[in-house]
Amino acid sequence: MSTRIKWLISLIAAVVVVAGGVSYGIYKHNQPLSDEAFSKLEIDEQFEKAPAGHYIHLRKDDPTLYRTTWSAKQIKNYFFNKYNIGVKTSADGITAEKTKLGTNHLFNNNRLVDKQQGYGEIGRIYHETYGNSKFNSGMTYYSDSVYNWYFKSPEQAQKDPDVKENVNQLVR
Repeated sequence: MSTRIKWLISLIAAVVVVAGGVSYGIYKHNQPLSDEAFSKLEIDEQFEKAPAGHYIHLRKDDPTLYRTTWSAKQIKNYFFNKYNIGVKTSADGITAEKTKLGTNHLFNNNRLVDKQQGYGEIGRIYHETYGNSKFNSGMTYYSDSVYNWYFKSPEQAQKDPDVKENVNQLVR
């Protein structure tokens, strides 16, 4: 074999190796983070990498912001019509009600989170959102109970003072 053919074969092999490495690097870089890896990021990085979509902050002091596929109207309809009217409770206030509210988190009313009031997870959310005039327009305005609960983007949520002060985890 002549020297030129050896150089040409070496050059082609080098190009294939470099192209393969670059392709693999791009593939790995563009792979989405797993939920576990995402949850380990600092909150600012979570906001940077959060997918577009609507987000809900279910309690004013809630440390979690949830991405939802439900509209604000669907969430209100669930709480005012299905949960408030149609859910049967036992004597201690607990129900078997479960919902995701369009998120990737299962809210379970069997999980008692407020023992004094007898509220399960959904009951506590309902109680706090019901008193929020930005959620329930029929409520009297009490400044300590009012907060933005529905956001059209993670950027909009990140600018909210209650989110800035309390949220340390995004559930996408």
